[in-house]
Amino acid sequence: MSIYLDNSATTRPCEAAVAAMTACMREEYYNPSALYAPALRAGKMLRDCRDEILRAVHAPMGARVTFLSGGTEADNLAILGRAAKCRGGKVLYSAGEHPAVKEACQHCGLPAEEIPYTAQGIADLDALQEMLTGDTALICCMQVNNETGAVQPIREIAALRDRLAPGALFHVDGVQGFLRVPFDMAASGADTYALSGHKIHAPKGIGALVMTARVQLSPRQMGGGQESGLRSGTENTPGIAGLLAAIRAFPLDHHLRETKAYLWEKLREAVPKAAVNGPPPESEASAPHILNVSLPPVRSETMLHALEGEGIYVGMGSACSSFKQRVSPVLKAMHVPPALAESALRFSLCPENTREEMEQAAAAVARQYAVLSKFQRR
Repeated sequence: MSIYLDNSATTRPCEAAVAAMTACMREEYYNPSALYAPALRAGKMLRDCRDEILRAVHAPMGARVTFLSGGTEADNLAILGRAAKCRGGKVLYSAGEHPAVKEACQHCGLPAEEIPYTAQGIADLDALQEMLTGDTALICCMQVNNETGAVQPIREIAALRDRLAPGALFHVDGVQGFLRVPFDMAASGADTYALSGHKIHAPKGIGALVMTARVQLSPRQMGGGQESGLRSGTENTPGIAGLLAAIRAFPLDHHLRETKAYLWEKLREAVPKAAVNGPPPESEASAPHILNVSLPPVRSETMLHALEGEGIYVGMGSACSSFKQRVSPVLKAMHVPPALAESALRFSLCPENTREEMEQAAAAVARQYAVLSKFQRR
């Protein structure tokens, strides 16, 4: 029996999402742009999903939702669509951003600057204050870091923006936070918010961008003008049906923080040398579902495959970058010592994970560590 603890990479679609998608493909397969009754039902399902998303993020009046293929496209539309509307200015992004944000900022055609991280992996507000100027066009900061689980100071960033660069739009990548960490978009000061279905037990291939009324973006895809002209192409109705079902099924009374705390307790007992990368797991600055732990001197990939041999699946950081580099750029930005960075693992949970699974995972870490820690690379 396997234990899956890499839910920040992707999640297993829930039964409600699978059922909704199956029904959509078999029975409600109509094009929502058509005018006959079954197609109008499909259009209503899209509106229902938009409404659920707006409620889930407590969006302000006048906010709207554009459906996209996932978090990457949502981030790209927010950044590149904004840059295309600008005649100048600069872009600021936090040091730990996902490549979908960082690379879009670096290739958007405007000067881009990186907001440094503190040692706990949180955007440095003092540095940001020095960087903000009247010509800032866009600020990008994720809600939750996908590797360390550090919850970013979104409201504080927005307050600095309002004071020093009121014309700048503020984009929040909410892919790792949506539904798992409460978000009040109206109170946060964010202008755009990206989310991805496959992180919350919906299918892959569906995501969304929430935009406040003041946001004007240039489309990145041309065609039939669907999604109010921002994302042409027939909507992915099965994916949207799955997303709607997953949002409705996600348990808001989950016990993720308690489960994570129990895992950390057991890991410390198993490996006294274990060290957390990011904010303390018990703090509000730490998301309830992500725990990044270094287990020196055992290298990350070695431990990952050793645990795989016991049917336990964990991550090393961003799944989108795991084949590209040995040490995480996020941990580098936090100035984590190389010996710790090279032994970091990410345990990411979902509401279905249990305390018993945490015990079994920690016991497996203890067994493997007892053997692997004896072998050190020279």
